[in-house]
Amino acid sequence: MGLNKREIAVIAETNRDNYSVEIKMDDGRLSQASITIIQPEKRYEVFTSRGELKTWRNLADAVMYIQEVCPDCKNVTFTVGSWSFVRAL
Repeated sequence: MGLNKREIAVIAETNRDNYSVEIKMDDGRLSQASITIIQPEKRYEVFTSRGELKTWRNLADAVMYIQEVCPDCKNVTFTVGSWSFVRAL
């Protein structure tokens, strides 16, 4: 199941301290994002408005997308290969 930009904005607004974001870079150097509602736990992939899995070639573009849609997100994890980088407030 996936969420588009508008649906992510609703989750960000209604679950301010109850969600996290993960941005992963795959082996093909494409980045994908997912949103996890913490309680009750439910995970969603980020989709385009047409219902396709959203990918970015540039990690910075994925970060800017999440910053725009989820400006108050306190928990963001970046995963590149076996390394994880966490922004947690």
